[in-house]
Amino acid sequence: MPALKKTTPLEKTIEYTFKKKELLHQAITHSSCFNEKKDIRQSDNEKLEYLGDAILNTIIAILLYKKYRDKDEGFLSNARSCLVKRETLTEVAKTIDLQKHMSYGNGDQYVPEESKVLSNMMEALIGAIYLDGGMRKVMKVIKQLFSPLFTDEKLTEKNPKNILQEYSQKRWGILPRYKFTRKIQDGFAVLVYIGKDRKAKGTGKSKKEAEQNAARELLCRLTQIDK
Repeated sequence: MPALKKTTPLEKTIEYTFKKKELLHQAITHSSCFNEKKDIRQSDNEKLEYLGDAILNTIIAILLYKKYRDKDEGFLSNARSCLVKRETLTEVAKTIDLQKHMSYGNGDQYVPEESKVLSNMMEALIGAIYLDGGMRKVMKVIKQLFSPLFTDEKLTEKNPKNILQEYSQKRWGILPRYKFTRKIQDGFAVLVYIGKDRKAKGTGKSKKEAEQNAARELLCRLTQIDK
């Protein structure tokens, strides 16, 4: 299949050419494509996403540590959270027009604005680059894509849990409570409570991400009520 040896537009954009084109194909083929074909096997995309999430967290931590040697652990931890969260990954995916290159559902490349598809596929792409080229190559790509986001404004964003805590203390003088509800297919589900009547649910690949998403959802509801 000689055509597979050609450099694709996506590879030109990320400035990385795959030696194994099949890895690229797996990364940008969403599991919904298999579901539509009644294929019950687990998507390779999802396994690459799992790997890419770990690789991204590690490399972002290294880049931040090297760049901000004078900062404390609190700053570095918050900065990493800001850079690896779903919204940031979606933002990066859009800068490389990832949605134009991927296979999704029945071939329709429209992805709902609030979905996790783009952020998950960005992680899968990172996982594929690591398997194909190793740590040095994937670090180069991540540095190229994420360095423009290494700004004071971006790195000092407060995470939803901190914002909700401040809001709750100021408004009602109490702290939010988080309760793990269950393990779900692709992660965890968590409930956040403020008192008895104010609550929201969040899901995520980790309990921490689920808590952040629950806090974000409750903040959204509370601020809508206040308007």
